[in-house]
Amino acid sequence: MIGAGAKVLGNIEVGACARVAAGSVVLKPVPSCTTVAGVPARVVGAGCAEPARAMDQMLDPAED
Repeated sequence: MIGAGAKVLGNIEVGACARVAAGSVVLKPVPSCTTVAGVPARVVGAGCAEPARAMDQMLDPAED
């Protein structure tokens, strides 16, 4: 999963089940099942089986 505004510069492989945080700049290959963030992107944690499902992307209408 690649977050909003993230840049993957060059012929770089993003591994299976990996997550790239929003606004990150990826300059090196991203290993499978890891989370990367920052400029330049660094490994900050482990990934999961289904990254898109694990991220809480839903808005709660009660908070408006």
